Order: sequence, then structure tokens, then C-alpha cells
Amino acid sequence: MLQVKDLRVNYGHIKAVKGISFEIGTGEIVSVLGANGAGKTSTLFGVAGIIKREGEVSFKEKLLPPNSSVESTKAGLVLCPENRRIFSELLVEENLRMGSYARGNYKSGLEFVYDLFPKLKERRTQTAGSLSGGEQQMLAVGRALMAEPELLMLDEPSLGLAPVIVDEMFRVLATLKGKMSVLLVEQNALKALKISDRAYVLQNGNIVKSGQAADLLKDESVKKAYLGM
Repeated sequence: MLQVKDLRVNYGHIKAVKGISFEIGTGEIVSVLGANGAGKTSTLFGVAGIIKREGEVSFKEKLLPPNSSVESTKAGLVLCPENRRIFSELLVEENLRMGSYARGNYKSGLEFVYDLFPKLKERRTQTAGSLSGGEQQMLAVGRALMAEPELLMLDEPSLGLAPVIVDEMFRVLATLKGKMSVLLVEQNALKALKISDRAYVLQNGNIVKSGQAADLLKDESVKKAYLGM
């Protein structure tokens, strides 16, 4: 589904991502773990074509040009960014409609999202800014799903949420396995690994460890650094 070769992202003289390579298969959930500043978000933005990148990104065996975020979305590679970035003055349903602007069927997408997040259906005529933090995160993920992604990239979907909402978010993400590929950047490494097929660990812009999620859950260095064990 996705092949990334020698991805590099720089901010001036700062090398945020230093030539990493990885891949994601059809229907897989793959996590990218690492401390703050490891290069996780820069990796997502580079793959999505939101920021300038070097290296090769191939999606469904087609090479994507740099700075190609719109083309990437139309092809089925969809990013749900950190901090939600919803349109707070628009209604919930209007926000969801925006998600299907470049790609996706609005009617079937809306049904799919409301099945995943019944709370959004209840709030569909409210302004997005009036939602709770957890509901806004549901809306952000739901808006990304409206584009019917073949590869959904999620940047810290549990950030700042109450534990009960975090559990609900990961329950929903687990149901996506097999329906689409997912690239998940997440600080909650334990929950991420539990729903993932594979994972990569980033440190200072480099991949320092990778493997099956089940194996990484047992890895002593991963447990000590990221799982609090």
C-alpha cells in the first residue's frame, strides 16, 4: 500500500527526519512511536506532502510527487492532524461534509461515521466549537473518514483526552483493521501496540527499532522507554 524510501525532512539546518524507510501493507495498522521531537509528525507531514520532503513516497505502487497533499488525498491517503483543526463555527454535519469535498461519497460516508461515533449523530446540528474535547476529536477522525481513505494517517488521536474517551477512540480504531490501512502516531504506546500489526520506533529522526507489535510489547528496551514498565 505505502512504500517510503530514504525520507528526509528538514527545517532549515534542523534535520527532523534523517533518511528513514518503511512500508505499510493493505489492511495493516502500523504505529510510529517515539518521544516528543523524535520526528513522528514530520514523518506524517512529509509522507502526506504537506511539507517539503526528500526521498521517495509510493502509494499503491505510484510515486507521489513532493508537495502533493491534494493529490495524495484524492488518491486515498488521508491525514487526520494533531490538535483536530476542525471548523469551530460550522455545524458538526457541515464539518463532515468538508471531509468528502475532495474524495468520498457524502451519504454513505455520513452513515459510516455515525455508526462509529453515535455521539456525533446526536450533535449533528450543533456548532463544532460547542463540543467537548473528546467529541471534537471524534469529529476530526470522522471528517478524515468521510474521504473514504485507503490509508488513514492519524497524529496523536488520544492527546489530551479523558481515559474513558481514549478507550473509546482505540476501540473505534481497532474496528478499522482490515477495512483500510492505518498509520498511527501515538504517545500512548501501550494502547497503540495492542491494536497494531507492526510498529516503528523513531529517535532523533531515525528508525531505531521495528518489528511485530506483539514482539515490541515484550521488548525490554521498549517497555522501559515507552510503556512505563
